[in-house]
Amino acid sequence: MSNEKPRRLWAIIRNAVTWGITWGALGTAVATVFRLNDKIPFVNALLDGIGMGVRIGVAGAFTGAAFAAFISLAYRGKNLREISPLRFGIGGAILAGAFVPAWMETMSLLTGGGLVPFHLINGDIVYSALFGGITAAGTMIMAQRDEVKNPDTVQDLLERMDTQSLGAGTAGYHDTRATSRETRDRI
Repeated sequence: MSNEKPRRLWAIIRNAVTWGITWGALGTAVATVFRLNDKIPFVNALLDGIGMGVRIGVAGAFTGAAFAAFISLAYRGKNLREISPLRFGIGGAILAGAFVPAWMETMSLLTGGGLVPFHLINGDIVYSALFGGITAAGTMIMAQRDEVKNPDTVQDLLERMDTQSLGAGTAGYHDTRATSRETRDRI
C-alpha cells in the first residue's frame, strides 16, 4: 500500500505526457491543414501548425492528468479485457470536452478577463472531445493488445509499467531515500 500513491502519481504523469504528445501531434496536423486551406505557404503553415500543436499539447497534458486521476479511481481492480475501448473513449471525450473549456474559463476568470463567450470556445469543446476520445480509446486498445500477452488488472499493469520504465526489469528497485538519509545522518 505504501507504493500505491507514488505509482498512481507516475501513472498520472505518464498519461499526461502521452496525452500531451498525442494532442500536440493531432493539433499540429489539424492546424497545418487549416492554414494550408487558407492558402498559406507550406513552410509557414507548418510552423504555425507546430506552434498551435505545442499549445494544444499543453492542454492535452493537463487533460490527460485529469483523466488518469479519474480512471485510477474508477477502474481500480478491473481486468483490462472487462473495459470497453468504446466506453473508455466516450469517457475520455466527455471528460476532455468538459475539462478544457472549464480550464479555459477558470484561467480567464483568475486573470481578470471575465467569462469567455460560448461562441468563442465551442470549437475547443468539439476538438478537445474528439482528441480526448481518440486518445483514450487508442490507449485502451494498445493496453488490451499488451494484456493478451500479459493478463493483468489495471493495478498490475501500472506496476509492470513502473518496473519496465526502471530499466525493463534488469535491476530491482532501489530506494535511494534510505541511502540518502543514512548518508545525511553520517555527515
